[in-house]
Amino acid sequence: MKLFLFAGLFNAAYFILGTFLFGLILNFIEDKNIYYLQNGLGRKGIIITGIIGVTIHELSHYIACKIFLHDVEKVELFRISKSKSDGVLGRVVHSREKGNIYKMIGDFFIGVAPIIIGSFLVYILINIYLGSEFRIFNMIVNIDESIEMINNLEIIKFFMHIIMAGINTLFLILNSPSLFSIKGIIVLFAIYSICIHLSLSKADIENSKSAIPIVTFIILIASVVFGMLGINFNGIFIRLITYMFSIMATCIIISIPVTALSMLIAAIGSRF
Repeated sequence: MKLFLFAGLFNAAYFILGTFLFGLILNFIEDKNIYYLQNGLGRKGIIITGIIGVTIHELSHYIACKIFLHDVEKVELFRISKSKSDGVLGRVVHSREKGNIYKMIGDFFIGVAPIIIGSFLVYILINIYLGSEFRIFNMIVNIDESIEMINNLEIIKFFMHIIMAGINTLFLILNSPSLFSIKGIIVLFAIYSICIHLSLSKADIENSKSAIPIVTFIILIASVVFGMLGINFNGIFIRLITYMFSIMATCIIISIPVTALSMLIAAIGSRF
């Protein structure tokens, strides 16, 4: 039982800390992109990149609200005109009754929903974009090797692995024949737009923090119960989360050259 408890605690820490870490990195990249796009292209740059990314971000919050039975008071998927006054591109206002454990768990997953759902959508879009070459992406990610590193607590090696996987995926995308097709360009733009709006805002993190203890407890209980029943919950959980983090690393790598491009656009725009 102690082994299952340790595994559950590790799983909870891996999932929660990793999600917040990647979310904060993506938030930093998003802030930089928006800053440079706005300086170079004005509000047009924000609208062009946000119409898909911000909408998916807020829709993720909304879906999670519905799953966890929160009361949704207002949904604004993309606030083009209203954002002029407050800078808020989209929002979902929700509430819940106190004392309901299921809805309390929802606080966490509603906050991090853009990371989870956005990563899943990027995975699907990469599959569509690469087509038959998608098998190469799976070879690059090498999920079994990643899991082995996690199980051996080789954290630095793991992060280096997923960063390199992200870099190799970027080159795979740029060398794909899809890059020169209309369909490929549209899918690639959707990937880019989702990636730079995949972040967790300060409000998202604040909403999630209060539910961390109960989410940790649920993961612990699941690890112990399923483990004692002979069900490999820990292995399945680690595999899913590791794949999600690999996609997030790819999103970060994709976003870095795009941020450099945004800086170039801002530099050129400032001269005219």
